Amino acid sequence: MQSKARLLEDEFSERGKIPGVRYLQSFLLFLCLFAAYLLRVSISVAIVAMTPDKNSTDFLLETHYHIPVFNWTQHTKSLILSAFFWGYLIMNLPAAMIGRRYNNQMLLAMSMMLTVALSLATPSLVVAFNWPVLVLIRFLQGLTQAFTMPMIHGISAKWAPPNERGRLVGFVLGGLQFGTVVTLVGSGILASTRSGWPSIYYFSGAFGIFWVILWLLLGSESPDTHRLITQSEKNYIKSSLTQTVSEKKNLITPWKEIFTSMPVWAVTISHAGHNCGFWLLLSEMPTFISAVLKFDIKSDGLVSALPYLAMWLCQFPVTYFADYMNKKNVTSLTFSRKFWNTLGMSGGALGLVVLGYMGENANAAICMYVFVVAIGCCTNVGFNINHLDLAPNYAGILMGFTNAVAALGGVMAPTVCGFIVHDQTSVDEWRVVFTLGAVILFFSSIFYIIFGSAEVQPWNEPKNESVGVRSFIQMKTDYGSSAGYTSSPSSFVKVTSKYTMFVRQ
Repeated sequence: MQSKARLLEDEFSERGKIPGVRYLQSFLLFLCLFAAYLLRVSISVAIVAMTPDKNSTDFLLETHYHIPVFNWTQHTKSLILSAFFWGYLIMNLPAAMIGRRYNNQMLLAMSMMLTVALSLATPSLVVAFNWPVLVLIRFLQGLTQAFTMPMIHGISAKWAPPNERGRLVGFVLGGLQFGTVVTLVGSGILASTRSGWPSIYYFSGAFGIFWVILWLLLGSESPDTHRLITQSEKNYIKSSLTQTVSEKKNLITPWKEIFTSMPVWAVTISHAGHNCGFWLLLSEMPTFISAVLKFDIKSDGLVSALPYLAMWLCQFPVTYFADYMNKKNVTSLTFSRKFWNTLGMSGGALGLVVLGYMGENANAAICMYVFVVAIGCCTNVGFNINHLDLAPNYAGILMGFTNAVAALGGVMAPTVCGFIVHDQTSVDEWRVVFTLGAVILFFSSIFYIIFGSAEVQPWNEPKNESVGVRSFIQMKTDYGSSAGYTSSPSSFVKVTSKYTMFVRQ
């Protein structure tokens, strides 16, 4: 079957003069994560602008333009920053389960629109009701954005051929870093204008609306339902996924097998550890850069964005090289996933320890900050894509489960930081935070090395669909395609289901 998929790939590549529709879908999902992170990350810079030091130029600028500012404690700010992840934690698994039954394209669009509506309402509500309403808004945005990653993984499982998975899904996940870059740079610039920090929420909301329109016009849940895809590309994608992806929508989720699978727990622990380190840096580094390294709000945003720009740029050669090595069978897929994951997480752990001892040396601290974040791109071809390896039929469910557990990292990072850091200018207190993050990253990396795998798990095969039946379906589909018969395989599913019931009687 792999050789047939390879032949179809070669045939499709020779005929196609323009990129396939699967690349368009990857680009749209990239923009989805870009928009999601505009809405999610902007609070990291906005909260600095909303609570400026009274002796800073930012405070003078905002009072001059009559922009409301607030006097919130570090504990209050940590509560605001962590509120998103409580909603995210609660809703991730239910979101994945909902995605098993309903159209992923529409769920993705609806979740984005709800997040946008909350963002656009934020400035007026916060001015009227102060920080408690901001905590509530961030919690609700966590609920709505919980649909994003499970839906993206569920859609990617139907669009990304195995030998292109690293590149396509890696590119999609690059939307996280690119959205972070634009948010951190743009938010700092917007906050220093006459419109002040409220413009941050309006800009991110406007782009979210733009993405929803694009997605509804050009997006699709699967190749079967896209109006622009060619038959040759559809055949190539479906043939390459035949052995791992079922045609059925309402599959019975093997919960027991998922919860007792060590490879799944390896992904989960790695995901949680990575999230802890990632959100520690993303939510708290703007404060560290402002309080310890003494950068103003505009420079703060630029410096905070630099590591994520490096991460975004680095992920292109990393994902392409990983896919090339896998295609040439230089190493096993399991070894490849473990190698890149270890490089990303253990390398980041080492960098965090060093960062804690940089003190107030701004240049050295920024260089190490760039290294820690940039090397994290290696996890895009490590645990981040491993859900699709283990169980393509349940990729959305697996992402919902691991993302729910990983959301604890997003909750704990700012919360623990708020308990440790009482004096924002204290290098010693920040060193404790960075060292703790390094320990978590390193432990997660070791756990993945021991228990991780990239083999398709036995429970990926639906219990009510035998291999023989699926082989028969594929045989009929291949015969029909070669004979010019273009009807979808769903008609064969109905026939063979009845045949299977008759045989079992």
